[in-house]
Amino acid sequence: MSKIQVLFQNDDFLAVNKPPGISVHNNEDPENLLVLLEKQLEIKKLYPVHRLDKETSGIQLLSTNSESAAKVAEEFQKKSVKKIYCGVLRGQLKSKSGIWTKSLTDKAEGRRSPEGLAKSRVPCETRFHVLQEIQYFTLCEFELITGRQHQIRKHTALTNHPIVGDPRYGEPKYNEKIIQMYKFDRMFLHCSRIEILGHIIQCNMPDCFTEIMTERLK
Repeated sequence: MSKIQVLFQNDDFLAVNKPPGISVHNNEDPENLLVLLEKQLEIKKLYPVHRLDKETSGIQLLSTNSESAAKVAEEFQKKSVKKIYCGVLRGQLKSKSGIWTKSLTDKAEGRRSPEGLAKSRVPCETRFHVLQEIQYFTLCEFELITGRQHQIRKHTALTNHPIVGDPRYGEPKYNEKIIQMYKFDRMFLHCSRIEILGHIIQCNMPDCFTEIMTERLK
């Protein structure tokens, strides 16, 4: 695998562009992001202060010591961190912008019931804005107001416009069709911007996002 792109680094944390298909710190994955980065950067131990899904690409923050990890994690707990994602959805949304407020559980669920059991649901907010749309796809920008597990993936699935390529909340036959037609075997969700501790970190949208928005299903 090619080197992981480092986007930013200071005494408190570093930010990298996590490729899709790599877990951040799953011990069952011998080549998780922590293992790869610790070897690449020759750092003894890294501390992830949040965690992107394995299928999601983009900005992942990590600290180099426990003290800075606690400092950065506190910013997430205070909800002072701004997190922006971009994603390609199946079909077209009825509204061009708004806020999804459907309550969700804070754990992984499934395609049949993305919101999970009613007794376990907690308040959630995802702000969305349409950047571009064509007949079969919509490119959206998302801001996480709350940060529940799979929040964007669940909210889009509940609108019947799941993230293209989502293996958990999308339709398997549709995802397979996308792979066959476009040769893009990934989930189209990417963390593109994080604002934290006075720093603005940005990560360009992958080329395949713009490429798929110029195509048409046959």
